[in-house]
Amino acid sequence: MTAVISHVRLTPTHDGEGALVIELRFPNGGRSNVQINSEEAADVMARAGVRTADALVGHPWTVLQVRDPDFIS
Repeated sequence: MTAVISHVRLTPTHDGEGALVIELRFPNGGRSNVQINSEEAADVMARAGVRTADALVGHPWTVLQVRDPDFIS
């Protein structure tokens, strides 16, 4: 079993741009957040075949593999 996307929220960056914070839930109960910029978000949504960021919830974390994301705590 693999990590799944459990929550998505919009956040501003220090440059005033929008980014998505995507929470991953792991089978052992652990959680981690990944922040992606708007360009990466569009690529991730295309890879997952969804039209909205909220529709990413439930997808495996592997849909995020369009670039090397920055992990945040």
